[in-house]
Amino acid sequence: MTRLTAPAGASVKQAVLRFGATGAVAFGFYLVLGDPTDPFDVVTGLVSAAVVAAVLGGVVFERTPSVGTASSVLRAIVFVPALLVAVARANLALVVVVLDPDLPIDPAVVRIPAPEGRFARALLANSITLTPGTLTLDVVDDELVVHTLTETSRTELLEGSLARSVAFVTGESRSDVVHTDGGKP
Repeated sequence: MTRLTAPAGASVKQAVLRFGATGAVAFGFYLVLGDPTDPFDVVTGLVSAAVVAAVLGGVVFERTPSVGTASSVLRAIVFVPALLVAVARANLALVVVVLDPDLPIDPAVVRIPAPEGRFARALLANSITLTPGTLTLDVVDDELVVHTLTETSRTELLEGSLARSVAFVTGESRSDVVHTDGGKP
């Protein structure tokens, strides 16, 4: 039997909140993807969510879940379709570049301010990498180092709409100025 343990410095109440929130998110994800209609499927989903919560409950949340966490989850539900639209637009733009006989690429490495917190940094870095034409290479100090393939992808990245979207999900404000490192690979 798996013992419910709290991360170092956390109380039992915090451990229970982490376990419950992780289980709820896992079960919600199961319901969205599986669309279970049979009672056996619902029970299987509950058991799976409990296993996920027992294994990952102590590491999923950076902070103990609260009402603010629930609002972040709701904001993330709005973010995912926006990210998918950005990925689709970037795919189409990259198709145009690849099919152009002149292959108009202009690779460069840029640095953008990294948001505070591990979750926000990971979300922004992964969102950038999911968008074709950009790739997060590293996190150096408080900046993300990103390779861009074209001027268009670089311009869109430097405009900061993706960083603002991540800040929306995490509830932080983004007024940082983005700058380039001046070099090309």
